Amino acid sequence: MTASTSMSHHEAVASIIATARTSLPGLVERVAHRIRTEIPCYAAGDVVAPADLRASVRANVDYILDSLAGTARANLSAPDATGRTRAAQGVPLAEMLTAYRVGVAELWSALVTAARGLPGVPADDVIELAGAVFAAQNSYSDAALAAYRDEAREILRTQERERAALVEVILAGAAAKGTLWEVANALRLPLDGTFLVIAAETQPGHDPIPRAESALAVIDVRSVWRLDAEVSLGVLSLPDRSRNGTVLTVLDKHATHRIGASPIFGELHQAGWALQLARLALGSNAGDTGVAQFRDSPIDILVAAAPHAALETARAVLGGLLELPEEELDLLLGTFEAWVRASGSANVAGAELFCHPNTVRYRLRRIEAGTGRVLANPGDVAELVTAVRAWRELPHS
Repeated sequence: MTASTSMSHHEAVASIIATARTSLPGLVERVAHRIRTEIPCYAAGDVVAPADLRASVRANVDYILDSLAGTARANLSAPDATGRTRAAQGVPLAEMLTAYRVGVAELWSALVTAARGLPGVPADDVIELAGAVFAAQNSYSDAALAAYRDEAREILRTQERERAALVEVILAGAAAKGTLWEVANALRLPLDGTFLVIAAETQPGHDPIPRAESALAVIDVRSVWRLDAEVSLGVLSLPDRSRNGTVLTVLDKHATHRIGASPIFGELHQAGWALQLARLALGSNAGDTGVAQFRDSPIDILVAAAPHAALETARAVLGGLLELPEEELDLLLGTFEAWVRASGSANVAGAELFCHPNTVRYRLRRIEAGTGRVLANPGDVAELVTAVRAWRELPHS
């Protein structure tokens, strides 16, 4: 190479870039073709339309060429726009970055071809240009990556707000049939099936059941959640009733606060009613953590259906027993429930309670005296069972 044909580094780079620009339309088409051919997400053109892809490739190639020429070092609008657009379109981040690499590889090939066709371009200048190209690629990729993540976070926040609003429609229990179908379809829930409603105590800013959705998905249980300042509410769709115990075990494993669960129910429009029962179960949960499920029995369901009337009835039936100290009252009511579970056998109830059968009989006589009921009368027993369930299940402070 003679002095007459040599050129400065700046002149060499400018000449290479100018030459590459003359074949820019063909370069854009080659890059777009390779992206569509090699990257599945771009192949069909339904996620990223061909015209959109070509416009994006053109803008970003222009950005890199301007950057190499020293005219666009502070202007990252092209990669920023690409990152945000691809996030909004749902293009996976890895595939977007692969498309970047394809584009830069084709651009570098075009620059090398341009350099070879120019007389007097020193090899060292081409080597230096390679460093500049890959530096531009780094800043380009970083800008696109940051924009993608920022847009993805905003999309996620929006989706979470929308999802919470849809869950609220279900839990409100007042949606018209057509509206409920649309909401259920959006949340991928059936209208009929096997459902649970969960109410979990929380603290502001803390999820009381971390990773609940993914943990439930492992056992084939679909769940949707709404997190508030005081409670996290979930609607769960189970494959069948037999999965109830497994679900409660999973929730108990991940719980950081108390949880209340409704009984199993079969129609999604009953979620509002089930929420009341889940809240009642939460209120009756005496532990610091763990799951309490509202008992799935006709009496419990009837009590929950009319809580105010049930409590007034309980007060009338239990009468003077309610004047006893709380621990003594709990002892008597617990003995009565054990006796009922034992089908009226003092011996079986005593074995369960680790006390003598005569102790059971003594406590039962105190219940008769305090309530005016006779345990030999099935009607009186039915009233007491209902009253005790109401008093034990419902908040009455």
